[in-house]
Parts: sequence; structure tokens; C-alpha cells
Amino acid sequence: MPIPAQYSYRPDGETNTNTPYQPVPWPQTFMTWTGANGDTIPLTGDITCTSSPAGIAVTKGPAGLGMPTYDLKADQLPNMDGGLFRSVRATTRDITIPLLIRGADRTSTIRMHNRLLRALNPGQGPGWITAYEGDGVARHLECYYVSGAEGAETEEAAGFTRIKCAVVLRAMDPYWYSNAELQHDWHLDQGTAQPFLSSSGYPSFFPLRISSTTFSPDGTVTVTNDSSVEAWPVWSCTGAAAGLRLENTTTGKTFRLRDTFSIPASQTVTVDTSPGIKTVTMGGANLWPQMRADSVLWQLKPGRNVLRVTAGDVNENTLIRLHYVPRYLSYVGG
Repeated sequence: MPIPAQYSYRPDGETNTNTPYQPVPWPQTFMTWTGANGDTIPLTGDITCTSSPAGIAVTKGPAGLGMPTYDLKADQLPNMDGGLFRSVRATTRDITIPLLIRGADRTSTIRMHNRLLRALNPGQGPGWITAYEGDGVARHLECYYVSGAEGAETEEAAGFTRIKCAVVLRAMDPYWYSNAELQHDWHLDQGTAQPFLSSSGYPSFFPLRISSTTFSPDGTVTVTNDSSVEAWPVWSCTGAAAGLRLENTTTGKTFRLRDTFSIPASQTVTVDTSPGIKTVTMGGANLWPQMRADSVLWQLKPGRNVLRVTAGDVNENTLIRLHYVPRYLSYVGG
């Protein structure tokens, strides 16, 4: 039966005196599709044909823009209820976007329709669906066209100056990526850098901690991944530097090059930790043999990560750069 209650009542007897919530003004979402041919088409465009002869708009009922679907693995327990959880992974993502193409005349309608078909052609490669939210943050998802634009000459689906279709797109990577790449730099600050071992007589022999005027002298920096999905960084390490060590102290994982390997001056070692890539190169040469056996190409976990960079034989031209793109569960974040 219903329980009588007042929203302003508190169990301690006090009256709710909070001021009324003021809604935050929020612009409408803007969405585009960028095909493999490089053509960017607004999907939330003008279909009144006042600013252009033809336009495309997303109609009611898009699906698949939120959380990805997950595949759970479990073992069934003999003679017991339930199962034993083993693993979870996000599967590929299918997105359905109902579209309305409308033109001022038949010619402009057909031109816009053909422009969309050329941009959707999966034979040319994947495209990008990009959503611009009211907070100004843009996130994109790499997709292949699957179906939906085959065409139907029914009264509801087509007309002389309008075409309706529900485009189905498939993302092999189910996570949305920010359009903004984040970056952190480490370089030698002559005023704060000190020998790693407390001896100033051999500054070119003992390894120096790389620091910056914006980072602490011990080479540590806090990187906050504002997503609930891990991010995979790319490192650009420009020499001179010896015995490079990249450590995530929060997760306890470390990447290290051999102490005997030095990055020559003006040369750059690129460490790409991205899934499916996992490369360590310098000038196109594979540097996997120069990695320590206990090295891990680690990721940034969701939330706070404390990173430390150390190296030896550094100079004022040494630059260690971390850059990464946050990933999200939904087009609005998460």
C-alpha cells in the first residue's frame, strides 16, 4: 500500500530549508558524421531549407549511444546455485540513428542523399560519428555502416523532397573518445634537478630525475583520468636520456628500457601502449629487445594516477611527453 510522505520532511524533525534548484541552461546536442572520404555531414542540420537547399536531421528513437553491451563469462557450479564469475568484456557496439533528409526541391534532396551514401560507404573504411554536448565537450566513435539506407518507397519512408531511413552503424571499439588530447611534459629544470644519488661530483654519470617548473623535483605528477574507462597513453621520449623508466606508482606497473641503452640526442623513442598496437620504436626501428623483461605497457586507471619519470644523462634538450585521449562509456561521458 502507498506510504504517505512529504518530500520536505526529515526524520530528525528539521524542515527542509534548501533553496529551490535552478536548472542549468543547456544547448541542444549537435551531431555529425565524417566519412572515410573526409566529408563531414551535420546530422542535426537545418531541414527547413532556409540556410541551405537541403539538410539532414536525427528524428525520434536513436539507440545505442549510451553504455556498451558486455559479455560476462562464468562457470556453473556443480551441486550449487548460481555460477562463479570469471571475466567481463565490452562487445562491439551497434548504433541506430533514424534520419530525415529534406530538400527544397527534388534535385537538392537527391544530392544530399547521395552525399550521405558516399560518406557511409564502408568499403572506403570507417567513419566517425561525433556528438557535441551542451557542455562543449565533443566525443567521437569510429564506426562502419551496416544497414538501413537501402531505401523504401513507401508513403512514410519517402516523398518527392524527403527521405527517411534508420542507419545502423557498428563500432569495433565500443568506447567514445574525447576530441581533446591531454598532455603532460617532463624536462630538466636546471634549478631543481638533483642527482638521484646524493653526489654532485658526477652529474653526467649518476641518473638525474627529470623535473619541470610545473612538476615536483622528484619527477612525479598526478594525472586524473576523468572517465570510468581506462586510457592508454602514448609516450614521446626525446633524448639525450639513458635508462628511461616510466612508472605508474598508483598501479605499481613500470616500463623500463635497459640501463645500457641511451636515447641519442635529438632522437625520439615512441611508446604506444594502445590495445592492438603495443609498439616501442625509434626512427622506425623496433626497440622491444631494449626493454627490461619486467616491463609493462601500462594504462591510466580511472581516476587519480601518480606517475614518475626517471632517466640518466639528461640535458636541457631532453623532453619526455605523455599524451592520451580519454575514453567514455557514453556520448555524454561516464
